[in-house]
Parts: sequence; structure tokens; C-alpha cells
Amino acid sequence: MITDSNEILFIIYFFAALLILGIILSLLARDKGGEDENSLEKRLERALPQVQCAQCGYVGCKEYARAMAAGEVGCNKCTPGGPDTINDLAEILGIDPPEDNEGDDMLFVPRTVAFVHSSACTGCTKCKRVCPVDAISGAARQAHLVDPEECIGCNDCVKICPENCIELIRLDPTVNNFNWEIKSIRITGGGAQ
Repeated sequence: MITDSNEILFIIYFFAALLILGIILSLLARDKGGEDENSLEKRLERALPQVQCAQCGYVGCKEYARAMAAGEVGCNKCTPGGPDTINDLAEILGIDPPEDNEGDDMLFVPRTVAFVHSSACTGCTKCKRVCPVDAISGAARQAHLVDPEECIGCNDCVKICPENCIELIRLDPTVNNFNWEIKSIRITGGGAQ
């Protein structure tokens, strides 16, 4: 049992110091978080779809936002976000959308979606666990199926499949899967002479 008053005082001072240190650290963390939420990088990150597909060439949306904020890359690399996201990113950056906007081209390029060759699928569920949009269904040890309406073509399932039974295929546009939300189309080319 602790009977010495010096030991009791030491314990009280020790815990008081820890309490003060905790309060200081929480205040510093709160102030830092408030500044970050309105930073250019955070605003760009919030505008991205957050599917972490790496089609832009970066590991995830956060890294792509950081590169845009630093001026290292353009705002037209987000394939899943499409033209609307590109326009939102350009607005946040305070620039006009790029003239060579890849997003415009994406309207007419057939989407790529994952396709599982069911005869080779062992049902290991690795693809299902890695899919950022839950487009893959199937039970363990049974062939899996990809919903082409949900698939964003991120290629994550193709990379992780141990059986190599998943491939990306082009989904030809039909009346059911065409992007009907086209707001405007930029026409380029020479005029009649």
C-alpha cells in the first residue's frame, strides 16, 4: 500500500501532466483538422468518387487529389467520375476544363467491365472482397458473377484473381447502358471550304 506522501504527490503530478498533455494534443489536432478540411487537396478529394481504382495513375483518390493540388497532373484523369467530375475538379482548381478533355471522349468509348469465366472460377472470393463498388456476387466455392451495371472497370479483381479467370471486356453501348445524361457535346474539326 502507498503510504509515503511523496509517492502520492508524484502520482498526482504525473497524471496531471498526462492530462494537460492530452488536452494540448487534442487542441492541436482539432486546429489542424479544421485547416485541412478547407484545403485545396481536401476539396479536390471530396469531389472525386472515392472508388480508389487507380485508373488515374495514382494509388487512390487522395494521392490524385494531392498531385492535382500541387499542379503535377491535370484534372481529367478520373475515368469513373466522367465529365461531371472533371468539370467539378476544374471549377475547384479555378480553371477551365481542359480542351482535350478525356471526359468528353469517355461518353462514346465503350465502358470496360469485368467478366468472370465461370468454368475456371473456384469461388475463392478474393475478387469479391477487393471490389470497391460491390459489383461481384457469389458464395464461397461457387462461380462468381459481375454486375455490369455496377462495375466501374477498375481492374482490381483481375489483378487479384489467382485463377486468372477474370478479364475486362468492352461493354458495347446499348439503349440500356448508354450515358443518357449528356449535357453538351463539343464538336471539333474543320468547316466546309
